[in-house]
Amino acid sequence: MIQRVRLQLVLLAAALSLLAVVISRFVIHAERIELSSTGELVVVTLIVFGIALAAGLVAIALVRRQLRELVEATVQVARDPDLRVPIDANAPRDDEIRELSEWVNFLAKDATKSHAALAREKVLLSAVAEGLNQGVIAVDAEHKIELLNAAARQMLGVSSTPVGEPLIEFMRVPAAFELLEADEAASAEVQLPSGQRTLIRVARKWGSEGRVLLLEDVTTMRRLETVRRDFVANVSHELRTPVAVIRANAETLLAGAKDDPVMAPKLIDGLHRNAERLARILADLLDLSRLDAGQYRLELTTVRVKALTEQSLTAVETQAAARRVTLTVDIPEELTVEADPKALDQILVNLIDNAIKYTRAEGHVWVAARIDDEHVRIEIRDDGPGIADKHRVRLFERFYRADPSRSREAGGTGLGLSIVKHLVETMDGEVGVEPNTPQGSTFWLRLPRSPTP
Repeated sequence: MIQRVRLQLVLLAAALSLLAVVISRFVIHAERIELSSTGELVVVTLIVFGIALAAGLVAIALVRRQLRELVEATVQVARDPDLRVPIDANAPRDDEIRELSEWVNFLAKDATKSHAALAREKVLLSAVAEGLNQGVIAVDAEHKIELLNAAARQMLGVSSTPVGEPLIEFMRVPAAFELLEADEAASAEVQLPSGQRTLIRVARKWGSEGRVLLLEDVTTMRRLETVRRDFVANVSHELRTPVAVIRANAETLLAGAKDDPVMAPKLIDGLHRNAERLARILADLLDLSRLDAGQYRLELTTVRVKALTEQSLTAVETQAAARRVTLTVDIPEELTVEADPKALDQILVNLIDNAIKYTRAEGHVWVAARIDDEHVRIEIRDDGPGIADKHRVRLFERFYRADPSRSREAGGTGLGLSIVKHLVETMDGEVGVEPNTPQGSTFWLRLPRSPTP
């Protein structure tokens, strides 16, 4: 336990005062003391001085020991802010050692509160950063990582949090480091090694030379912008062609061809065919608009897949016979799905009709279905030329055509597969396309199985 310092200092002062008194009395009243010589007086004086000096050294040693104990206790508190310096309860309130100990304990308590507040802020910052859809990367002045949230790890393909590692080891994008070296906040759109289009914004960290990078994945946005541009261009082209034919035929008829018994029927037939084409395009656009707006109401019920498929085949038998395409159905009788019958019929007619149009003459089209976990997978396969990989990813976009000339020749509007995709997804299903073996394409859709009665 730490002892009081003031008492030791008082003892030292008293000893020195006593020494002074003794020496003065020896000097002033030397004749009253029976000493054999002046040397004896000096000896007595030295003895008294030695005693006083020894008492002072002892007092200093005690003070040093107390201060050393205080230093050691303070070091322990600095290492562990939860510890406290012990205080002598019997020491007076104005004792310097006690006051110093109390201040050390006060600072330790304040440091504990500050550490707790910093820990809460760090947890809060981490929670906010981890919850952001944007990637957040904080780097120091040497471009070493200080913070990397989950979104940034996903974009960079990093499975851990490499704090303290150089950013260049995980993000080899020169444009990003040019932004880091810029004097002011800046942004740029780059392509990451994973192929993602990413918008990077860089801002200087507050109070240091580090930087904070915000990464926003704009891949979907750029793809949608491309789709929108293509849609506008394609719909304009699709409408322009029949409108141009109708206008040209009408002008020719008005110029006198209506009285020509040979030309008039041909021109009128062209008017009719292109007017029907315009009507189909507008009807398909209206269906897509209603699907987008959620106004296309479906009534889900239990549907027998084989019975509905055979009904759909009646709508395409004429086209199949004209191209001598063989149709084969392989669907169990008892297989049922939860779907809207009219929507499913429209989907099957569209996919089977496409398979007949784009397969080779005298080719083969197969319609099959099987159970796939809690869903039913329906496949429409053909043995035609197939579809290239670069076209398959965009095949369900509006007006997208893998072979525009052949598609228009076949009479399609370019919207059928978009409608199929919307209808399937509205019924909580999936749709896609993949290569058929050994050749051709396979269009498939997965719909929920109907609940067991």
